[in-house]
Amino acid sequence: MNKGKLFVVSIGPDGIDQMSVNAVEILKKCDIICGYKRYIEQLPPILFNKNTRLFSYNMGEESKRVKDAIEYTKKGNTVALVSGGDASLYGLASLVYETIDDTDFVEVVPGITAILAASARLGSPVSEDVILMSLSDLLIPWSTIERRIQLYALIDVVFGIYNPKSKKRNWQLKYLVDLFYRERGDLLCGAVKNAMRKNEEIRIFTLTHIDYEFIDMSTILIIGSSKTYLKNNKMVTPRGYTI
Repeated sequence: MNKGKLFVVSIGPDGIDQMSVNAVEILKKCDIICGYKRYIEQLPPILFNKNTRLFSYNMGEESKRVKDAIEYTKKGNTVALVSGGDASLYGLASLVYETIDDTDFVEVVPGITAILAASARLGSPVSEDVILMSLSDLLIPWSTIERRIQLYALIDVVFGIYNPKSKKRNWQLKYLVDLFYRERGDLLCGAVKNAMRKNEEIRIFTLTHIDYEFIDMSTILIIGSSKTYLKNNKMVTPRGYTI
């Protein structure tokens, strides 16, 4: 491999306003930027120089994205592989490290992940221990997800759900909610669709009043613990400080 560099750049929820200064500066100096086409569209022209080459990919082409970015790096380029939210959480950072031979040429740039963006919009539900889970069964079999749900339902901590429901996968969330209700009661929960984007929508309800029609793949669902309460329409999970 030549003296190329591969940056796995987390771009947060939406555009430059939600990106770290470090991420912005790295993108400005890259020869090549690769990413899912929606992520590429989120990047403003100010992040590119006149020689920057952009390569966009469709959903399902994750392995191709990573392999192409590695090949461009091997040719001596400074390459950014962009990832929404944080690349280490349900992103491509792990796939890069699995695929590349020489990891010394890789640097992961952290970003604001969707669970933290949603928590900020809801108030402060994520303030102590939290469990995160994706309900997508594209990469993990449902039998494994189901077993995890059964175990997680027994633990009284805040619970964050990525990819809660899609058009084809529309019953798994209700399975989870029904189980949590049986084990832990009618917990407070909040749903944020398109967190920190222009078309953001926020809903707060309890498990028995969840609006399943509202929830989709762009939604983060946060189920509170037994300590989580509502104050002035904001979800709050006490950290334990003395007031």
